[in-house]
Amino acid sequence: MKRFNFCPHCGSEGLEWREGKQWFCNQCGFTYFHNAAAAVGAVLSFQDQILLTVRKHNPCQGMLDLPGGFVDYHESLEAALSREISEELNLLFSESSWRYLFSYGNRYLYADIQYYTTDAFFLLRLEEKPEIVVGDDVAEIRWIKTDQVALEDIGLESVRNAVGRFIQTDS
Repeated sequence: MKRFNFCPHCGSEGLEWREGKQWFCNQCGFTYFHNAAAAVGAVLSFQDQILLTVRKHNPCQGMLDLPGGFVDYHESLEAALSREISEELNLLFSESSWRYLFSYGNRYLYADIQYYTTDAFFLLRLEEKPEIVVGDDVAEIRWIKTDQVALEDIGLESVRNAVGRFIQTDS
């Protein structure tokens, strides 16, 4: 992990990285735990297809992904997913629309800092294909038949695992 130079509590130099998950200040005893962040992903299914997005930004720019993103403070997983779907695809779904599938741990390298996430995946089966207007984080969308999804084209490990598991259990 990229080194932090100063303690955020007392301002002294010499923070120590311990056990792969926390920064410790030898001067004041302050400990910063670098805990996992919560993220959500949506499996939007229509007949024998799922919707995949193409990532517009790093990490994994240009690779396939599920729509979704990080959970904000004081936000439920379902609320976060509804917000992310609105931001990324301009679609509105209520929090009660989502059916929980499963979760995976993941690593997310951003600005030379290794973040660890717990990614929760939810399903929504659609009765018709909606009109989609992509947002800032999405380069394009693709409806792909589940038997034609190339898992190696999916950039993030947790998403690759989730899509693979969904395809395996849904068929």
